[in-house]
Amino acid sequence: MAKKISLILILSLSVLNVFAQNKGKNIIKFIKGNISDKTAAVREATEDEAAILSNKAIDFCLENKEVLGNDRELDGLAVAAVFSISPEYLKLFTDENKNQLSNKFIMLFNEFNSSNTVKIAILSKMLALKDTIPVTGFVKTLNEFIINSEINDVDSGVFKNVLNELSFIGNNETFLILYNLIEDKKYSNYTNEIKDTVSTLIPYSMNEILGIIHNGDANTLRTVSALTKKNTKIPTNYLCEISENVLSKSILLSGSSSKISEADTFVQLDALKILSDNKWTRAQATVLSYFENTKTRYESKISDESTFEIVISSLNNIAPIASVPKLISYLEELNGRTENGNKVSQKIVLAVIKTLGAIGDKSAFDSLLAVTYLNYDESVLAAAREALSGLRWQ
Repeated sequence: MAKKISLILILSLSVLNVFAQNKGKNIIKFIKGNISDKTAAVREATEDEAAILSNKAIDFCLENKEVLGNDRELDGLAVAAVFSISPEYLKLFTDENKNQLSNKFIMLFNEFNSSNTVKIAILSKMLALKDTIPVTGFVKTLNEFIINSEINDVDSGVFKNVLNELSFIGNNETFLILYNLIEDKKYSNYTNEIKDTVSTLIPYSMNEILGIIHNGDANTLRTVSALTKKNTKIPTNYLCEISENVLSKSILLSGSSSKISEADTFVQLDALKILSDNKWTRAQATVLSYFENTKTRYESKISDESTFEIVISSLNNIAPIASVPKLISYLEELNGRTENGNKVSQKIVLAVIKTLGAIGDKSAFDSLLAVTYLNYDESVLAAAREALSGLRWQ
């Protein structure tokens, strides 16, 4: 029995001794070996060893890059070092350690400027660690990379990875840099990726996008509208503020006396729909201006019936009180034409009546009642009666 216990103790001590030796084996291999050995040591390292070797490997790469130049083995070591860093390992880091690691990644990205493999490895790892280590400096580095690079000389895989990275960690400066590349033909191969990243950064770049709208033309508004629609995660208040400004600027650009393109009409109606769906009453002045603008266009046969109908119907959600006098005035105008035997659009008069009914303001009583005595279609008369019954008198 005593021999058996002794044997177990001897075996246990042997296992612990082997474990201790193996634990330091890769560190020794890294210190004594050539670059290939160092790379193998980093790849084969245990979790505890990786914490030490990844840092040593990055330092080695940075210290010897200038001497070795574009060396494939050194590139391989850099990639292995970057990939060996795990979020679990970083939990033991102090804030200062995390800052140092982030700075080393930046140095690697800049120093290994001819190695696409190293660049992509760093981008991939920084994306994985974006919630663990500081990224502000790296964002600045990527912004400068885009500004200073000749796009025809940049590997497409690297550039697409940069754009993807910035869609997660980019800032308002990134937004402006990339926005200005959307129409640049040199970047036509990356237009979709650029638009996706710009769209993602909208919530972090409100001052910038509002400035673009303010200083833009009709094409700018079409671009902003399309970018906004691509991002379904824009907070409602930001979305409505953008839409209000787009609509206001579009009204200013188009005026009320000339025909505008179908695309610009869609931009206006898209903005109006967002404002109406979210009952954004802060935009009531803009929407009332749009009502007058569209009314003039409709009466001049510049704007179509369906557009004006949509604008009228939106007033209940956006300007339910302020729009009542304008709607009453227009309904009385339509009543006067009908009384004089002139034809009016059934769709338009129905839109006015239904909107007044939905608002329910009692001041619409006289004009709605007048409808019931005129030679309107039965559907119009029925709508007027229903609107009358829904007016609020309290």
